Amino acid sequence: VYKIKLFNDYVELKTKKANAKVYSILKGKVVFSKKNSGLLENVVIVQHKNNLHTIYSHLDQIAPTIREGKWVKKGSVLGRVDDTLTFQATKNSRYINPKDLF
Repeated sequence: VYKIKLFNDYVELKTKKANAKVYSILKGKVVFSKKNSGLLENVVIVQHKNNLHTIYSHLDQIAPTIREGKWVKKGSVLGRVDDTLTFQATKNSRYINPKDLF
């Protein structure tokens, strides 16, 4: 996906309420946004400075304003989930522990 390797290392973030908002944890540029993208289902990938990418997958909905090329601020709504969000992060195409970004 978007010429970066996706690893099986991730965290699953559970919500206690349906239709919970998913926020970008850092400012950056949306480089990939696709519904029904296969194993990742609905997914948004944001590129940040220093070749860091955050991957938000298994979204129930992608926000209607999100599209490839759009710049987002920290805290921008990327989509919504009813149960679980899968979150990954890569730097220089290598997995990093996503918990280090919280």
